[in-house]
Amino acid sequence: MLGRRSDGSPQLGLIDYGQVKRITKADRHLFCRIVLALAEDNKPRIVELMRQAGFESKSMDPEVIYSYAKVAYDEDSKELTKGLHIQMFMEELQARDPIIALPYDFIVIGRCSLILRGLAHALKQPRSVAKAWRPIAERVLRDDL
Repeated sequence: MLGRRSDGSPQLGLIDYGQVKRITKADRHLFCRIVLALAEDNKPRIVELMRQAGFESKSMDPEVIYSYAKVAYDEDSKELTKGLHIQMFMEELQARDPIIALPYDFIVIGRCSLILRGLAHALKQPRSVAKAWRPIAERVLRDDL
């Protein structure tokens, strides 16, 4: 939806009710901790939390777990993906250490992260989703506990 603000400047609004998902309080808190670890780029913590969330791969390679979490929930920078298109990078991860199980309730969150980043790339505004979501994650953990 494209509109105009009262001062005449353009305004863009996006609504996608197809991305509505309810997750348990425990999973919400776990995902908030994943967001904080991603925002801090705390690799051991990211790997530990992804394991807690139910991520499983054949060899449980920490590098694959870390890379998967970064791409699914945070960013897809050229440094991270080694210059590969995100799809090719994910296929490379799958070839290195096949994914057996994904945290089902977090799949929609990953999809949302990818859609937001796709829009940001189209607008030449790449972002770290985890850094953008960090204040929300901190507030949820502070207010919910």
